[in-house]
Amino acid sequence: MLTAVVTIVMFLVMVSLHEFGHFIVGKLLNFEILEYSIGFGPKIFSKKKGETQYSLRCIPLGGYCKFEGEDTQSDNPRAFPNQKVWKRILVVIAGGLVNILLGFVLFMIIVPLTSPVATNVVSEVVPNSYVEQAGLMPGDEIVKIDGKNVGFYNDITLATSMFDKDTETTIVVKRNGKKETLTFRPTEQIVKYTYGTGGITVVESINGIAEENYYSYNDGAVKDDTKIGTEETTTRYIIGFVPQSEDINFLNVWGEAWNETKFVVKLVYQSLWQMITGKVGLDQMAGPVGIVSEVNNAVNSGAYRWINVMNLIALLTINLGVFNLLPIPALDGGRLLFMVIELIRRKPIPPEKEGLVHAIGMALLFALVIVISFNDITRLIGG
Repeated sequence: MLTAVVTIVMFLVMVSLHEFGHFIVGKLLNFEILEYSIGFGPKIFSKKKGETQYSLRCIPLGGYCKFEGEDTQSDNPRAFPNQKVWKRILVVIAGGLVNILLGFVLFMIIVPLTSPVATNVVSEVVPNSYVEQAGLMPGDEIVKIDGKNVGFYNDITLATSMFDKDTETTIVVKRNGKKETLTFRPTEQIVKYTYGTGGITVVESINGIAEENYYSYNDGAVKDDTKIGTEETTTRYIIGFVPQSEDINFLNVWGEAWNETKFVVKLVYQSLWQMITGKVGLDQMAGPVGIVSEVNNAVNSGAYRWINVMNLIALLTINLGVFNLLPIPALDGGRLLFMVIELIRRKPIPPEKEGLVHAIGMALLFALVIVISFNDITRLIGG
């Protein structure tokens, strides 16, 4: 029940605020707005103020903002298609930007609750790692990985997600005010989790050299009854260091929340590129069913459930904002693309042609959602 409530509230907040972004910028730029609605379907409550109808509807899975002239021809100079292109562009962009802003606000709450946070400064070098042999030292500040600048720890997370076993990598570190370049192979880290009745046995292997630890549930290890008696093994390729941590205070929380927001934005684009290049398949993507499953995991994650729920909402709302602004027909980014073409041509694309492109795009998006949802269900059934 709690999972259903959290899921509904999550979608309601994300979509309603997205539409509020369109609404508030439209109002500021003197567009005529016919209705702003929270929810879909039959009205529960409705009140007209000025020219705009404000509604609360019975299906709490989003909302909408209806502009004059959006669906029909209108001679009203304040109608959406009759406004200047730059104004329409700002209105269209606003929805996605509000979603990203919501993610930033949530990270402003989450970051202090998870303090201290990791930095890009080395605290310890992992024994038996290749980077230890290359000369990485405690106190080194990692400023570049394979030619890409590193400003905060999650930049390192993004870079290492692209590592594989046999590819050499190069990092630039700042040491005593000077820059040093180190070249090495990523370190293979294999971690095996065995979930017992009293705790979790963790065997970590670094380049084939293993170390075993036991974490009791009585000492704070999170107990998940569904995993007892099972094993999990993860393999990833890392640089091989433990980062220094930094306490969060009022002065640095802003920058760290912004860093987390930038990380999610970069992650969306990186994931999209991996999908285009074939490194990530449709079977690795999550749709509505997968999202509900993740909400359920967050809600049932013990003492930190509400931090995990907020973190999931932050990830999803930023994903929604960024994805919605991609130049894909039927999305805001697709409409934005047509407006940019209009700026270049100095005349709009005929509405019927633009409408056809968006209709085809919508059909393809629905087909994609169906395929991904089928994969979600298959994974859930398969366990």
